[in-house]
Amino acid sequence: MRVFVLGVWLLTASLGGYLATVWIRHGGLRQRTPGVTRLPLWLVVGHVALAVAGLAAWTVYLVGGLRGSAWTACAVVLIVAVFGFMMLLRWLPSPGRHSHGGVTAERHFPLTAVVAHGMCAGATVLLVVLVVLVVLGQM
Repeated sequence: MRVFVLGVWLLTASLGGYLATVWIRHGGLRQRTPGVTRLPLWLVVGHVALAVAGLAAWTVYLVGGLRGSAWTACAVVLIVAVFGFMMLLRWLPSPGRHSHGGVTAERHFPLTAVVAHGMCAGATVLLVVLVVLVVLGQM
């Protein structure tokens, strides 16, 4: 089960990497003035950095058997999920002040990629929490 979680997490990371590539390719890093982007740089970088840190903690747990790393990965993946949900809410179309500007980099995200990333992320969070609470909770 623990290795399956790693596989789902890597699939989620691959889809997220694709979305990040689309965002960067369409000028996401250059859209830093207020009102130009719906996804602030701190949110994007925080989401990615924490996701990588959580994946690293899960890998340490798998390789070294350190239970503390699994608990750390669980806490981090929950924070990553909150950041991801914040990004999703900001990405959805709305009649707010940002909707009247030019096309932002995140408007180039394919809907299927966003949905796939979100579904895999939800599965990752659920699986990590279940493994930590059920498997490690019994030890």
